[in-house]
Amino acid sequence: MFEELRDAFRQAMANFREELNREDVPEAVDRLLVGMKNEVADTKARISALEAEIRHTLLASQKASAEIETCLRREARANQIGDEETARVAREYHDKYVRQRDVHEGKARALREEKEFLEGEVDSMLDKVREAQVRRDSLAASVGRTGARDSIGSADDLFSELDRMAEKIGEEERRADAAADLDARLAELKNRVAEDG
Repeated sequence: MFEELRDAFRQAMANFREELNREDVPEAVDRLLVGMKNEVADTKARISALEAEIRHTLLASQKASAEIETCLRREARANQIGDEETARVAREYHDKYVRQRDVHEGKARALREEKEFLEGEVDSMLDKVREAQVRRDSLAASVGRTGARDSIGSADDLFSELDRMAEKIGEEERRADAAADLDARLAELKNRVAEDG
């Protein structure tokens, strides 16, 4: 019975060692990596949105530039025919479109700077994700080895204890057998003495 218990325990330890070899990584580390990867994806999405916004802003700037040219032509024609009111209105619109173009160009510059900054951030983030992945793998191996050492050390201690118990049980069985043998011899000796006596 004791041997069966020890064999069952040894099988459980073998199963445990097999589980350790599967490199079970702590879920918290995986969640952090997923969070980092999500942050990279969000930043890439923001870069794409910035690119679209830059294109839109540049188109608005081009439209303002085209309106500036139109206003200059209207002002020139109005001045040719002596229409001061039309020339004044054309100049006001010209100034409005110049301000609008300048705002769009400034916005496009700021958007480009933000995009370039985020592209640098993505590169840095990707490096950190790769580094974290390497650390995760070595951490998992280290945790697995440490856990295995601790668990296997505990198992070895338990096996030693089981062996000591088996030896004690074996000694007690031998003593019981020896005592039974001694009792049998004593009984036989008593029978002989009684017969002789």
